[in-house]
Amino acid sequence: MTRAQPIRLGTRHKRVLYTVFLALWGSGALWLLFHYFLRVAGEFGDAAHPLEAWWLRLHGLAGFAALVGVGSVLPVHAHHAWQLGRNRRSGLAMKVWLLWLAATGYALYYFASEASEAWLPPTHWIAGLMLPLAGLIHVRLGRRRPSRTSRRRGRTHVV
Repeated sequence: MTRAQPIRLGTRHKRVLYTVFLALWGSGALWLLFHYFLRVAGEFGDAAHPLEAWWLRLHGLAGFAALVGVGSVLPVHAHHAWQLGRNRRSGLAMKVWLLWLAATGYALYYFASEASEAWLPPTHWIAGLMLPLAGLIHVRLGRRRPSRTSRRRGRTHVV
């Protein structure tokens, strides 16, 4: 007899993921704040705030941690939810959203140029600023919806 595989993340797993994504979101938001609104007067005009570079470094580090965190979710949580027909649309949207953020973050670091500066940074930070809302929607939908197979049988899936 095989045990039912859980879809919900464990308490420790959730705490680590939420901490990593809070660090990622917070460092990105703080970089935006310091980059666009907290410039300092330099010898030749406005200059970058000294903390701006540190927020960006922390953001890069948190980005790597987020990739590990997403990798920890895919084999069990996402796989079993997909098999049970649970939360497929928002789960797929989260995967695409996170892939977009990873790809644009990579592009910003390695391929940013004058040709891409008008569209690449805003697409990354707009998607990044909206990520907590997307995550909240995904979690709320997941807590509400019974699986597709359980609905057919008239039962809810308990994990």
